[in-house]
Amino acid sequence: MTAFAAIDIDNGASTPVGVTFNPSSIDPNGVAHLYADGDNGFDSRNHISLGVKLPKNGSSVARVTAKVVIPVMSADDVPVKIGECIANVEFVIPKRASDDDRANLLAFLHNLVNTDELIAAVTKLESIY
Repeated sequence: MTAFAAIDIDNGASTPVGVTFNPSSIDPNGVAHLYADGDNGFDSRNHISLGVKLPKNGSSVARVTAKVVIPVMSADDVPVKIGECIANVEFVIPKRASDDDRANLLAFLHNLVNTDELIAAVTKLESIY
């Protein structure tokens, strides 16, 4: 188990800049929420969350969830949030999955994020044809 501490992640700028997400709370479902400082007030804070649900009530799978939320602020009225960019990731892991199975799942997702296809889909809204 890791400590509830700040997490540093590089942003997507042409020259990446480290962003520190500071611990905020752990909700009743065990999901940890961390926020970066917002340049334009409370609503402009980037947010990440991470949670683990172990199998219960006869379930045979564990679930790991991660979420990134980036506020979209108005160009005309900067303190006004007009939307959010959201990425949700859920890992569904059978209790009997081996360490290698879990490592491969993480590696495939990590490497998928760095493919030209996913990059084009997210940054240019281009689908595979």
